[in-house]
Amino acid sequence: MGGFVFRTLRFFSLLSLVAFALPTVSSAQSGGWGKPIAAPADPEPPTSSPEPNPEPSSPEPNPEPSSPEPNPEPSSPEPDPEPGSPETQPEPTEPPRTEPNPEWADAPPTEYEERSSQNPDWVEESEPPPVGTLKPNASASYDPRYANRNLTMPRGMMRGTFDTVVGRRTDEGQPFGATGTISTMNFGVGITLAQDFEIGFSRYRMGSFPGVSVFPNFGFGGEGLITFSMSPEAKFGDIPFYARFEAFENEVVKLGIDAVFRIPSRTEFGFLGGIPLRLIIHEQFAFDTGMEFVVDNNPQGPSVWSLNIPFNFIANATERFFLKLNSGMNMFDLGHTIRTATSGLVQGPFYFIPLGVGAGYTVDAGTAMMDIFASFRFPMFYGFSTRGSDLNAETWQVTIGLNIYSPVLFKGSAL
Repeated sequence: MGGFVFRTLRFFSLLSLVAFALPTVSSAQSGGWGKPIAAPADPEPPTSSPEPNPEPSSPEPNPEPSSPEPNPEPSSPEPDPEPGSPETQPEPTEPPRTEPNPEWADAPPTEYEERSSQNPDWVEESEPPPVGTLKPNASASYDPRYANRNLTMPRGMMRGTFDTVVGRRTDEGQPFGATGTISTMNFGVGITLAQDFEIGFSRYRMGSFPGVSVFPNFGFGGEGLITFSMSPEAKFGDIPFYARFEAFENEVVKLGIDAVFRIPSRTEFGFLGGIPLRLIIHEQFAFDTGMEFVVDNNPQGPSVWSLNIPFNFIANATERFFLKLNSGMNMFDLGHTIRTATSGLVQGPFYFIPLGVGAGYTVDAGTAMMDIFASFRFPMFYGFSTRGSDLNAETWQVTIGLNIYSPVLFKGSAL
């Protein structure tokens, strides 16, 4: 009986100890008596990723014991490098980059973005613009088709002219001028200073060459900035100064105003005022006509008045090759000055109709453009007066010449 009581007492003692221990564990998990037990908090992620487990390797065999190596001899300390040697030079560092950071640039606009017509920064180009300062060719500014050109060159363009004339004039009953075999060389120059305004020292003017005047040189030249005759005698000629204004122009009609002053060196002072007119058909054919009023000084009496009506037909057979037909009418001495000076022995006025044909070709010479031409002409093919008429095929002339057009030398507003 005593042993049973002792075992029972020990059993209840153990239960008491367990009862006192259980409230402490549950309180630590729930935070207080009567409160539900909270779920455990999630663990914080590790600050560094764990290293991967190395693959298992086979155990290496134990190396055989080696004999102990002898102690190496102590080495002497290395000397310090001398100053200025490559070892003491600091390593070169890369200079800081100064180009713009491409990551900071704005993205280019897309084709779906709104395009404002007033946005000056928006430019649509099918091909990149030309790079450099090369001057454009003269043919890009002045039409290479001779029949489709304006009466004046583009502003800033210069033209150099040269022609040589060889021919013969009969000496039977000619009241004035050289006779026999005649040859001349003529140089001239022209430039367009303002829009549609051209000046120069030359006998060449677009649509008015060759002229139909018979006085004073009968179309044999002898006029230019530098001009001289080689036969029948060597001498310098007159200097013509001209100014032309193209008053009206469209695709079909070109109308200008001419003023030409003859500065005498061999003959007398003269003035020409004209209205050149060019009619263009299909950019390939042209009719050049107009009216020219001429006054020639007469040191022995009244001036000589004349009226010219030129007529030239030009046809561009190709883009560069052209043909010309020259004619017109010269009404010389409308004031009867010669009749008065000769006491009625020579009756005027006199009417002359020239006739000629020519051909030319336009080529590009670098940035310049050049017209090469040649013509054959009867300057007094048919003449008549109040007393009679006559065909004159014995007076003829051959002309060979060229015109050189520079590219546009300057631009801007008009002077």
